[in-house]
Amino acid sequence: MPAELFPSRPLSEVPGGCRVIVGAPQAGWTHVPLGEWELRDGAGFGDCHPHDELNIVLDGLLVVDCDGACVQAGPGDVVRVPAGRPAYYSAPRYARMIFVYGANPAGLPSTTFTDRSSVTELPASP
Repeated sequence: MPAELFPSRPLSEVPGGCRVIVGAPQAGWTHVPLGEWELRDGAGFGDCHPHDELNIVLDGLLVVDCDGACVQAGPGDVVRVPAGRPAYYSAPRYARMIFVYGANPAGLPSTTFTDRSSVTELPASP
């Protein structure tokens, strides 16, 4: 398989502040999905994935709540959220990150939420 090019595009042109660079199909994947995202002005959200997630902070300050702990990451820092653990992401002013997902060969679903208190609760078993 030859090398693939994924052309750059400004985040300002992408609705929702998240640009998927290497996508993850719904049916499952064994490759490494990758994207760029940003948060602004205290915005936040939560999610829980069936795969590990790495967030590499490029600019600003990213705050991540997971399992009752809170980490603050700046440019050059990497935050790993383990598979199956709910996490809440926020930025007091601004944060721009690259995300990298682990494999999800079974295509198990992810969940999202808006309530920061959900990070202390385990997701329901399927």
